[in-house]
Amino acid sequence: MTRSSVALLAGAALAVAACSDNPSQPEAPAAGPAFATARAAGPEQVVPGEVIVRLKAGATAEAVARGHGLGVGEHGYRDAFVVLHGAAGRERADAAALRRNADVVYAEPNYLRQPTAINQNLWAFYNQGGTNMTYTTGKNKGKPLPASYASTADADEDNIEGYAAGGGNVVIGSIDTGVDFTHPEFTGRLIAGKDWYSNDNDPTDTDGHGTHTTGTMAGSTVGVAGVSGAAVHVKVYVQRVCGQRGCPTSAIVNAILAAADYPNLVAMNLSLGGSSESQAEKNAIAYAASKNVLVIASAGNAGTGTVECPACDDNAISVSATTWSDALAPYSSFGSGLDISAPGGSCYSNTTPEGCIYSAFKGGGFAWLQGTSMAAPQVTGTAGIVASKLGLSGSALRSRLLSTADSKGDALHFGAGRLNSYRAVTGSTLPAPQ
Repeated sequence: MTRSSVALLAGAALAVAACSDNPSQPEAPAAGPAFATARAAGPEQVVPGEVIVRLKAGATAEAVARGHGLGVGEHGYRDAFVVLHGAAGRERADAAALRRNADVVYAEPNYLRQPTAINQNLWAFYNQGGTNMTYTTGKNKGKPLPASYASTADADEDNIEGYAAGGGNVVIGSIDTGVDFTHPEFTGRLIAGKDWYSNDNDPTDTDGHGTHTTGTMAGSTVGVAGVSGAAVHVKVYVQRVCGQRGCPTSAIVNAILAAADYPNLVAMNLSLGGSSESQAEKNAIAYAASKNVLVIASAGNAGTGTVECPACDDNAISVSATTWSDALAPYSSFGSGLDISAPGGSCYSNTTPEGCIYSAFKGGGFAWLQGTSMAAPQVTGTAGIVASKLGLSGSALRSRLLSTADSKGDALHFGAGRLNSYRAVTGSTLPAPQ
């Protein structure tokens, strides 16, 4: 595979904000996956009536719950927490009261993260067709933005076919909506973990988002592992944490802890987020770091100067999204503490695929999507192939990813720079194509 062909698979179209003739931005389509709608303004959504509690040694969930008029729900992975049940609408008040209890380490609502849903006022997350972008000013006002925009820039990650072949076996984690286990992109390489959303052992994708992010990092033909030649050595431990309501913090924490304990797992991908920092997530990410496992998360699609959580955690690797022209994608969140950037797509047309990220989708097919959800798995996939080829893990693997990025000189928007998968593996840079 040539450098330019990989750019088509992993790159994104020229950012609309960079055009002198500004294209219009149509509203997001009404139909599409559940995660295509923007988050409502105001406090982050929570699971009705649920509070996550960490108890001090010797305290019992039953006694603490009884003292606050609450019921006892699920116990977290390795008893990291317990979920207490109360009245819907009182989650924050109950958490505040519990924090004053001497037997409680922390208490917080069971936040509902979302799979980094894009702000519908910025652009449509799901490329369904139906609306072209047009120039809104200048001599071309009213005319469609031409397809040539997709071929004028170069934000590929210096990938060429086979550069990471011949490494050792590693595992990376998918913490998302699940994965399509029948998809040919993953034949023989998926490991079924738990469905923490439905509390069963079948993490099959019911949405498509998780299949797409997993294909981006580990697909046999179009993912980072496939392009690099390392797919045969990269398996994916799949856990489902998101459903129609969103992604409960309790499910995310259980999945992070379970992934951190899985043998040979070097990195996990979380293409999801929300506005509130969770102590339960913070503890889980710290545990993963102690096991030399990277937690890589999308910075969010609110287009604001605040990195969403859990990407906001110091121990996580936060990823913003770039366009094919190496500009910050217009929807991408950014801000202090951002670690790295990677192509996430910037579609300029809903009737042509150029500019989005092409990857597997549920049902055995493929789809073009955009978002920081698509950027984070490129970093996770790169972590997998670097670990396979060089044997790095933990802080050494994190340092390799960040130190080999293409510097943009703007840490606020790009962190250490835009991911360079080829240099992360080889330590060198490809010559410019002739």
